[in-house]
Amino acid sequence: MLTSSFVYRVVRRTKQYLNPFLKCDKGVALVELALILPVLLIMLSGVIEMSRYIWIHHKILRLTAEISDLVTQSRSMSATEMNVLFNAADYIIHPFDLQNNGVIIVSSVSGTGEDPPQVNWKQCGAGNLAVTGSVGAVGTTAQIPNGLNVDPLDNIIIAEVYYNYEPLIFDNIIERTQISRAAIHSPRISALISIQRDPGQTDGCS
Repeated sequence: MLTSSFVYRVVRRTKQYLNPFLKCDKGVALVELALILPVLLIMLSGVIEMSRYIWIHHKILRLTAEISDLVTQSRSMSATEMNVLFNAADYIIHPFDLQNNGVIIVSSVSGTGEDPPQVNWKQCGAGNLAVTGSVGAVGTTAQIPNGLNVDPLDNIIIAEVYYNYEPLIFDNIIERTQISRAAIHSPRISALISIQRDPGQTDGCS
């Protein structure tokens, strides 16, 4: 049988061997980092995704205002001039890919006396997204964004931007969604109720 003195010596020796390991705290920081790192990465990903989502909203809002404002500064409008503006739009919305994920639709709307306002012309470009827009087809009654009333003799330019947003990191943080904005300006110099197109040029709309 084991004597009590022998058991005591074994316990004592074991404690002597284990004490250096029990007192060592060199790996505590590493263990804590391993536990908290996944949480930090998830939080960082969420911040990046939300910032990117807010950023694209800001860029689209700015783009609609810029396009509508630039069109209304012209004395007349042509499809060639519109294409120049559409090409410039890529620089405004960079680094987002408007060519593959979005489209710009510019519509001219005029009052017609007692009749509802009608769409004079439309021009689409800057992207390949298949969207018809909310204003309506040429020659039909115009659907004015935000319920704005158009004076019977007034002419307005409506710029719409549509963009299919895809999350950069996690789909469960922000879902894939279509973002759209519209801006309305009145022509500065003369009414823009018609658009000039060279042979072979189309409205570019789906």
